[in-house]
Amino acid sequence: MKKTLYFALAMLLCSTISNAQLRFGVKAGTNLSNLSSTSSVIDQVKGATNYQVGVLLQAKAFGFAIQPEILYSVKSGQFSNSNVSDIISGTDIEYQSHNIEIPVNLQFGFGMGPARIFVQGGPYVSFLTGALVNGSTDSYDKIKENMNSFDYGFGTGVGAEFLNLQLTVKYDWGLSKIGKETMLAGENVNPFNELQNRNLSIALAFLF
Repeated sequence: MKKTLYFALAMLLCSTISNAQLRFGVKAGTNLSNLSSTSSVIDQVKGATNYQVGVLLQAKAFGFAIQPEILYSVKSGQFSNSNVSDIISGTDIEYQSHNIEIPVNLQFGFGMGPARIFVQGGPYVSFLTGALVNGSTDSYDKIKENMNSFDYGFGTGVGAEFLNLQLTVKYDWGLSKIGKETMLAGENVNPFNELQNRNLSIALAFLF
């Protein structure tokens, strides 16, 4: 019975791959990014507008598609911090990160003539390549050892394709803290350890 099931699954996988339509693409869009916090010493969190650009691969079959992407993504946010013993001075702090981001989107859609409407969702991983604190790389370098260089999360969204164009709107939830826990006298003094990335992206791709 197990051999029959494995054989059926293998045949289904081979059939999906052989029937898949493969397309490459280039992509660019706007990031409406923000920072999320539940800390009692962080308030007045504000977002900012940034950008993303990258490439993608789409494999589509039977109404489904899997679309991994490699993006250069800039995110940022501002917050007020009432904790006076932090690793960085000042109560009003602006943070901007530059990242190599790899989302893998699973899409399900239906055709409407030459158009295709779909919903999508999937995980992402992100690697920090550089950052600014209060507009300065020097300020970031002073606290770099207290920051995390890896982020991961999950995103969902909707999109539409028309011929070679793809428009997507997607919201990502970062699940990793931006900063590491930094203890002093039994208390965490790193406000970035209380923050996670949130991002709404609106992007246009051209598929080959």
